[in-house]
Amino acid sequence: MLNKLIATLVASVMMISSAFAVDYSGKTVTMWIPFKAGGGSDTWARALAPILSKSLPGNPSVVVKNVTEGKAIGASNKYFAEHGKDKDGVVVFGTSGSVQLPFIFKDKRVRYRYKDMYPVFASGTGGVVYVRSDSGVKDIIKDFNKIKSSKLVYGSQGKTSLDAVPILAFDMLGMDTKVVYGMKGRKGGRAAILRGETTIDYQTTASYLKHVKPLVGKGEMVPLMTWGALKDGKVVRDPNFPNLPSFPEVYEKVTGKKFKGTEAKAWTAMFTAGFATQKYIMLPKSAKSSVKKAWTKAAANIVNDPSAMKVINKKLGKYDQVTGKALKPALKKATSIDSASNKFLQAWKAKK
Repeated sequence: MLNKLIATLVASVMMISSAFAVDYSGKTVTMWIPFKAGGGSDTWARALAPILSKSLPGNPSVVVKNVTEGKAIGASNKYFAEHGKDKDGVVVFGTSGSVQLPFIFKDKRVRYRYKDMYPVFASGTGGVVYVRSDSGVKDIIKDFNKIKSSKLVYGSQGKTSLDAVPILAFDMLGMDTKVVYGMKGRKGGRAAILRGETTIDYQTTASYLKHVKPLVGKGEMVPLMTWGALKDGKVVRDPNFPNLPSFPEVYEKVTGKKFKGTEAKAWTAMFTAGFATQKYIMLPKSAKSSVKKAWTKAAANIVNDPSAMKVINKKLGKYDQVTGKALKPALKKATSIDSASNKFLQAWKAKK
């Protein structure tokens, strides 16, 4: 019994020592974000950077590097070409739904593989759909006939990106929406609606809170609905926006149908993959064991720090922050989709 206790204590001490064998004192840790500055992923990374600096051993400077060469897919490929075999954890990758969905859709441009990544931290998020106030729309349900009779324009990054979620939602609602491709991240979509080039847009929660909510306050934009939040496998009203209906709520109200069937299942599968744990901090799988342990401990420290979580909740919304053993099953859900939904989505995507 005594020998077993001693062995357990020795193992624990070795694990702690291993984690603290990594020391980033005087170093700069870079978060590689495959999107332009000003979008949701950039906002997420910049909110986390100072928190990570305090949590990582040695309190390194943590900076955000926005890489846009080849858009999200090309910039993600570039990270793994340049840093895919790194061992020291000083350049980490920030993935998101617009990186995960092309992987799920087997986009031929994708060169990255999630089995080559080691997740250390993940954040859930939501999304808010909004229109310009000069549209005359104030409530998506009460004013739906006006919306449905309008010719809407939506600026998209691409049909294999996270924008598949809004595009399918608009189709399911029977909205006459022209999709203009080529936007550089959701920042590009936001810029387009501000210039009056598009008429409807959505932003992930962090970007909406920082960039769009002030415009709503000025009377320039009108929020219509959220995508919702996932609870026990079902999409419910987003608790960060309790006064806005979720997309499934809107669907049932304006169509008179239950939110079920092939389309609803496929949309929910995409939403789950793209939003439930949308953004991940990834190390290359090749990173040293001590580096993985140090980052894992830093992530755990963040979620257990009330002051850090207060900042995260304020800037990013009150969503799950996932660490430790919960990461593996979360990543599986974020990078896979059931075969029936995938078959439907592939056929739907081919028509767009």
